Amino acid sequence: MTTGKYDHDYVHSFLVQCVLHDSANTVYLEAFLENLHRKHNNNKRGSMLNFGGKGPIKKAVAKENWEQVLKLAPDALKANPWDVATLRAVAEACAAFGYHQAELRYLKNALVPNPQDAAVNRHCALSLARIGQFDQAISCWTRVDETKRGDEEAQRMISELQIAKTVGVSRDRDEDTRPSARRRAQRQAEADSAAESPTERREITLTRRQELERAVANNPTDVETYFELADLHIAAQRLGDAAHVLNKASAASGGNFKVRERLEDIEVLRKQEQIAIAEQRVAADADGDAQDLVVQLKEDLNRYELEVLNSRAERYPKDLETQFQLGVRLRKAGNYREAIPMLTEAAKLESQQSNALVELGECLQRTKQYDKALECYLRSVEAAVATEDVELQKLARYRSGVLAAGLHNYAAAEEHLTALVALDPAYKDAAPRLDKIREIRHKG
Repeated sequence: MTTGKYDHDYVHSFLVQCVLHDSANTVYLEAFLENLHRKHNNNKRGSMLNFGGKGPIKKAVAKENWEQVLKLAPDALKANPWDVATLRAVAEACAAFGYHQAELRYLKNALVPNPQDAAVNRHCALSLARIGQFDQAISCWTRVDETKRGDEEAQRMISELQIAKTVGVSRDRDEDTRPSARRRAQRQAEADSAAESPTERREITLTRRQELERAVANNPTDVETYFELADLHIAAQRLGDAAHVLNKASAASGGNFKVRERLEDIEVLRKQEQIAIAEQRVAADADGDAQDLVVQLKEDLNRYELEVLNSRAERYPKDLETQFQLGVRLRKAGNYREAIPMLTEAAKLESQQSNALVELGECLQRTKQYDKALECYLRSVEAAVATEDVELQKLARYRSGVLAAGLHNYAAAEEHLTALVALDPAYKDAAPRLDKIREIRHKG
């Protein structure tokens, strides 16, 4: 999509799989819709040869089979990404599963052909009110009132939402977001009752997520609230929603570098998620292409982390943790000489000392500085023993034993491999190496 001309249908075949796999991911959804907009030259009406195909979606909506709607909608939108009926149907399906940001994104597209469409604005208003975005909901009801002069429902809802903004009450903020005819009827009854007795209102207890969503809507420049909301999404593995929140924070804060760093961290998590999925495919079917994909994704992740950590190391030259992380990525990329000064500094960090020394030892060994490398491995053993980090101790002893043997320091090699086998008899090839070293020493 970054090239001047490309095959929109071919791109669609990939993006549709992303949207189907993660219907809540607004980053996937944004790219999916953007590609279709380009395919139709942003004409806001889609293909002239659109013969429908919306019947199955209508049936799924009638049965409230929201999962089926989510499956059918992406391909149905291929012919017209501004098709109001399909967009409203998939928005309702998203609401059923609590995919609020995706719901709003579909509704945003539904407003494009006619921003004054009363039915779509009513749908948007109800959705916005439900997640606490009262100002935007009022704007939608205002458009309904302008289009349908004197609309009683619009005027009543504008008044109710103005009150809701003031006292924090909203009859639409219901934890159960699954649409149904019964619930819609219940809501109408509540609205009628509220109109007759405006002082009798039922307060809804908001979740922490809902509180934060309302807080950022009311105070768009509060970066810390965006951070907390993004952290909630990350904890629930909604990385797309977290990125969406932080992009809003970035726009509101004028490109705050702390927000950029959070977005970079989310991108790292996404790439790690891609690797995990690719590794699952390898476990299920270990063909060469699947294994190559894992390698490529890991290389891509390392390249991205290198770019990010380079910038942060320049920004925070005294941050030893950043120096350590950058040194590790440089080592993975094979830039051993560049990694050495980073890891040398990072070894001063008590919490990472053993790890940094192992990494530094490998870089020194790769650059044929064998004596210095062995010294690092031995120091790493001491640090790992002191912190009782058994896994690091095993790695450091293995490296010490193997390199010491290579340098014909068989006494040190036997010492560390013996200790390693005592910790873990099945660790790599430690036991056979130890037997070989003992044999050499015995012959000597």
